[in-house]
Amino acid sequence: MSRVTYPISQQIKISFSAFEDRLIVRANRMEAEPATILLSRRMTLLILQQLLKQLTEMSELGKTPREYWHDVLQMSHQHAMQAKHEQDKAQAEAAQNGTNEDGSSQEALSVSEQSIQDSTLYLATELTVQPRDKELMLALKGLPMPAAMTERTTHEPILAIPLQKENVHQMIELLMTRAADAKWDLPLELPWQDATDQQGGSSVGARLDN
Repeated sequence: MSRVTYPISQQIKISFSAFEDRLIVRANRMEAEPATILLSRRMTLLILQQLLKQLTEMSELGKTPREYWHDVLQMSHQHAMQAKHEQDKAQAEAAQNGTNEDGSSQEALSVSEQSIQDSTLYLATELTVQPRDKELMLALKGLPMPAAMTERTTHEPILAIPLQKENVHQMIELLMTRAADAKWDLPLELPWQDATDQQGGSSVGARLDN
């Protein structure tokens, strides 16, 4: 990511669009308008592969006997998902009280949602993953849509997302869940799952075209 400035994002939402056959990432960005990003099956798989590769390094598995790697990753993943569950619960309770965790009003949140709906649309085309101390920086470039469909367009830096180890686990879980919603049979094994879990996963069908 040297010499390229990416707007930082610390708030994203991911859903699946059957019409586009893409994952849809809606992101708020610091000092930039919100962005909506289309992720193809191929790009989603690439992101997951890179996150899993970096996660093993962030988990410092080299200091642990190999026969315990599965247990270490499994416990780490469970801890990360429990933390996300507690965070979501706190946000839901704050929403019921009409305020956010930081004390801002629920009305302000609805304005933020509207700004995301009015965001710039991109097709993600390039991924960069860079370790930084104890966090991971995930950055995406892409083509502005629909202009890129009819005009020669430059690939633009869309956003960079700083991820702690817990966030990497949570991002992997979210992408895998949305890929299952899309019925994409991703050729990917999660190292904290047992072989029986892998065989009985929720992803069905197969797509090889994108």
